[in-house]
Amino acid sequence: MGNLKYGVVSDVKPGFAKVYFAEDDFVTDWWPVIAVTTLKDKSSWPLNVQEHVVCMCDEHCDVGVILGCIHSEVDPVDAGAAPGKFRKVFEDGTVIEYDKQAHLLTADVKGSVNVVSTQEIVATSQTTLKAKALVRASIEAPDIQLKGNVTVVGQLTAAGISAAPMAGVPGTGKITAQADIETTGEIKAADVKAGAISLLSHKHSGVQTGTGSSGTPIP
Repeated sequence: MGNLKYGVVSDVKPGFAKVYFAEDDFVTDWWPVIAVTTLKDKSSWPLNVQEHVVCMCDEHCDVGVILGCIHSEVDPVDAGAAPGKFRKVFEDGTVIEYDKQAHLLTADVKGSVNVVSTQEIVATSQTTLKAKALVRASIEAPDIQLKGNVTVVGQLTAAGISAAPMAGVPGTGKITAQADIETTGEIKAADVKAGAISLLSHKHSGVQTGTGSSGTPIP
């Protein structure tokens, strides 16, 4: 029958570690660390030097395996641990947590986040989808489609705007604004109307020759 022994990690490499047993003043050879799966699917999380571990080995400590890490007064339990919470806390302060009582998944990353997919990425919310950036938000794609009403709070700058009708979407092909429109460039159109007055086909009242002024436009 194997023996349970408690020690401290003295050296590490992926998948293996050496353990120091203070009671024997002895350092083991490279012993494998228990993993979730090692054949087709693999996981990697090297132990830390000075980490407290529990091992199973023969009576002479010639052959053994590291079963896992244990808490102690030196290595106390995570201060954020609580029933119903799954947490991963990293040395740099990054925390990945799921609180099943609050139904809340939190990823507090102290650095960049890089997500790469060879297929479609779908994000669906039954209520509200929010994204916030303190400096700049950038979306790049050959074709970007926004389906639904769009509200812009702030200044909108565009290199070009097209309002071509879309098949099967009622009310398209028109830009409507309840605000002033200003431009430093040209406005080109088949016709421009101010109220009922057409710039292209309106007529003036009180037309006279010479230097006199005509009357107001006629709708």
